[in-house]
Amino acid sequence: MGYTTPFIVKALSDNQQDVDRERPLLIAKTREAHQVANTVESQRDWFLAQPTGADPRFYEPEYQPMLYAFDDFSEEYSSAPKVMEALTALGLERFMTLSKSSAINHSSIIAPSHLPIDLAWNDALDYEAFFDEYWPLVNPNGGLMIFHNTVNGCPKCAMFVKQLKLKQVSQFSDFELLSFFEPYKLHQNSYTVIRKITAFKEHFLDWDQKSIAESALRLIDKH
Repeated sequence: MGYTTPFIVKALSDNQQDVDRERPLLIAKTREAHQVANTVESQRDWFLAQPTGADPRFYEPEYQPMLYAFDDFSEEYSSAPKVMEALTALGLERFMTLSKSSAINHSSIIAPSHLPIDLAWNDALDYEAFFDEYWPLVNPNGGLMIFHNTVNGCPKCAMFVKQLKLKQVSQFSDFELLSFFEPYKLHQNSYTVIRKITAFKEHFLDWDQKSIAESALRLIDKH
């Protein structure tokens, strides 16, 4: 854990608050639309009302996001204790589960309700072991895995990315890969993003008016 951890947890909290705020508005405008004739105008009014353009299928599940952090506190100058203090002071500790261990061989702590993983971030080493253990758990519909300090890091790190590129040639429908370089930094000056697309479907292909309407009506029934 480090400086960015509280920002990530705060983003999860903000996202949860947005959903909790927007869901009642979505239900209210759907109830109103359900009470009038189904016309082009009423559909437009429903779409434009707050939350504008919200897809009800993303508001149906009751879901609390969670950051699973792995840190064995072995670094002499680790900022992990201060991170925990900051999260507690901000009242954000419920959005993070901490395992005082390496991430390797500890993926079992992730609750089934938080699978598949939407974003896995590795800011340590053991790239190959991390990939082998966590890649099967990443969401096949666009889930992300990010490795820090790759293409301009140690030779072993760069070789890991090259191996991924070779794998991509034979498994082109499994993932996309993009590396970013920060030339002004002397250390930790790159990262590589891998997006899993095994089951990815472009959103416009899923624009089914009937399923959207049915989802909106289910929200009404549940609330």
